[in-house]
Amino acid sequence: MQYLISAIDPIKNSGGNKAKKDIDFFASQLNDTRVIHVKIYYTRLQRYLLTRLSIIKLVKTHPADRYILQFPISTPYVLRQFIEVIQKYTNAKVDLFIHDLPALQLSMDDKERELVLFNQVDNLIVHNQAMKKWLVDNGVQTNMIELGLFDYDNEQPMQKKQEYDPANFTICFPGNLAKSTFLTKVNLSHQLNIYGPNKLDSYPESIRYCGQYTPEELPKHLTEDFGLIWDGNSIETCSGTFGEYLKYNNPHKTSLYLSTGIPVIIWDQAALAPLIKESGVGICISSLTELDSVLLSLTNEQYQLMKRKAEKLGQKLRKGYYTKHALTKLNMDE
Repeated sequence: MQYLISAIDPIKNSGGNKAKKDIDFFASQLNDTRVIHVKIYYTRLQRYLLTRLSIIKLVKTHPADRYILQFPISTPYVLRQFIEVIQKYTNAKVDLFIHDLPALQLSMDDKERELVLFNQVDNLIVHNQAMKKWLVDNGVQTNMIELGLFDYDNEQPMQKKQEYDPANFTICFPGNLAKSTFLTKVNLSHQLNIYGPNKLDSYPESIRYCGQYTPEELPKHLTEDFGLIWDGNSIETCSGTFGEYLKYNNPHKTSLYLSTGIPVIIWDQAALAPLIKESGVGICISSLTELDSVLLSLTNEQYQLMKRKAEKLGQKLRKGYYTKHALTKLNMDE
């Protein structure tokens, strides 16, 4: 028996973001896996007084062979308490299912402390080969399993069209618009529809703001022909902290697009670019300045094939293929 432990944010009163909720959902479909939601205390005083006691109670009331923590989980202190308690009071394995790497993503000063914790667990589920290499290069020796893609529980029907006109292809881009400063520099002949919070007062003419929706509602509003994976402050390349992070992570919006049957446009230096290219589910570009010409060069037949492949891969994401495979492989690797 193994337990997947997910933190509940007391401020949002939820089980976490869409990615973590979907891991919970698909993990619970495995016969040997149970999901536990734990409260993560918000104030520093509560964390220091109550966290360890809560974890001790958890492992005593829910004995298991393995505990899998969705990471990040609150603060490094909370993670350290989980590791220490599980290793002190049980003989169980303790693993981390990594959603983000704050030390890499935000260039945190306490990178070393985070990496030390990674070396104290038994296994890491990481996004891809690039993330695994970065961790190894930075001294992490723990066994790692590559996820491949994040799954996406999507109950909305896949969008269907019969004919496509390359001159009128539309593109979608949902996300936190405050950090997507490249949008202010986009100059496309194709329409780019953006979704999400923190929109700016004005955007270039080719961009249309389409509102903000929950992750569950958003797919039914995405009727565009492509989904864009880009970040940073430049249209020439993905630059800055957020742009560079694409070299190592699996952006969750990739799974949103594919689970909706939408082919992907991605930076050719992104960690997911090889998968997108080899699977035939999208196109890779080095700069947004070349996007118009690349789209115009596509034939209707080429796009139809790309879309069929995106739909096929999207069906796997809707069924939790990658989550279940990674969690099952934890036991096979021992």
